[in-house]
Amino acid sequence: MRMPQLPQLKRMTPAIGVVLKLVSRFNYHDGKKTASALTYTTLFAVVPLMTVIYSMFAVIPSFDGVGQQLQTTVFAQFLPSTGETVLEYLNEFSGQARNLTSVGLIFLFVTSVLMMITIEGAFNAIWQVPEGRKGLSSFLMYWAVLTLGPLMLGSGFLLSSYLTSLSFFDSAASMLGGKAVLLRLLPPLLSAVAFTFIYAAVPNCKVRLRDAAVGAVTTALALELAKAGFSFYVTQFPSYQAIYGAFAAVPLFLLWVFLSWCIVLLGAEVAAWMGERSNADWHRWPPFWQTLGAVMLLKDAHERGEPLSDDSLTEVLGSRYRRVLKPLIEENIASQTQDGQWVLGRDLNHYTLWELARALPWDLPAGEAGEAPHPRLEPLREALAQARQAEKERMDCGLVEVLPSVGEVESGSAHTGDPLPTNPSSTSSMAT
Repeated sequence: MRMPQLPQLKRMTPAIGVVLKLVSRFNYHDGKKTASALTYTTLFAVVPLMTVIYSMFAVIPSFDGVGQQLQTTVFAQFLPSTGETVLEYLNEFSGQARNLTSVGLIFLFVTSVLMMITIEGAFNAIWQVPEGRKGLSSFLMYWAVLTLGPLMLGSGFLLSSYLTSLSFFDSAASMLGGKAVLLRLLPPLLSAVAFTFIYAAVPNCKVRLRDAAVGAVTTALALELAKAGFSFYVTQFPSYQAIYGAFAAVPLFLLWVFLSWCIVLLGAEVAAWMGERSNADWHRWPPFWQTLGAVMLLKDAHERGEPLSDDSLTEVLGSRYRRVLKPLIEENIASQTQDGQWVLGRDLNHYTLWELARALPWDLPAGEAGEAPHPRLEPLREALAQARQAEKERMDCGLVEVLPSVGEVESGSAHTGDPLPTNPSSTSSMAT
């Protein structure tokens, strides 16, 4: 029997490769371990976050009732048989939290900020950023996410309510299959907008809006699929109720939060990979060559009398450029101006390749022919090859020549010093 031809499989091969690449990145960055840590943090931060959101919406009269609507929508179809129980608990806890004093509210806000710090650390690891924000910039970013994120979602709910009250909405909804279908599309759209904002703002590096949007759409769609699958499992296989009984809501809640964080981190991997993919020529270079390439860019900009912007470095090195610049900043080769531009910080005529090689945390490349990733770096490759050859010639000797025997040491024909013990027993006898 002749095997059928599968041209579709060949077309699917790149897609399968992308999925495997993203899964590999997720595992490399300890995605499951990070999701577990974020799940643990969420248990302590979910009530403070809800309290902060409620308090913020209560200040704005136009958003009256939006907080409850936002919470209800987020938990809609969350856990079909136990979601109402979880929602009742959270409502009760957040209601009690709103009666706290100012000191208690400050503590709740600090708890929310600590969760943001954990999220930023996870995102910085995915984007390979060496360090997070510090000082006022970190506080402003956390404040923006905690305030603008819910406000964007709340505005979306108000806009959807306003649109549904207009007459032309009915005609537009009928063209798309009915009002219910159109309203069903609003939650994932709002989720995509919110995740776009998070992926673009949280990492301590420049993330292009297009890359953040691709990761956000992936996250929103994956969450919808996961929610459908989770709902199917809960309704069709209720064996968990026989095991946990009235406490069934707790393990299901933890499982869903863990799964949600895995999807959010995977969406971040998509956004980071999109940024690296657009810089395929340079991001495949070893870190040593990337650093020399950054020095080359700084030198060219210095000769033109122009600074380098974050966007210029991102276009070439991707979001990991801060990791590459870190040793250059420590050596004062790269310096940042007050307006955030990058310039050459010292005279390269008085700085040697040897000094740079010792300052870099990465191993020197071997320097074989054809290894230089850029034609302008070919002289550097030749210098490395000559250094490697000289090192090889200097060390091209037998170990017997550099490890003299005990007799040679005692006779003074070799470098004198404490003789090595000939067996372990001699060491123990000397110790006694």
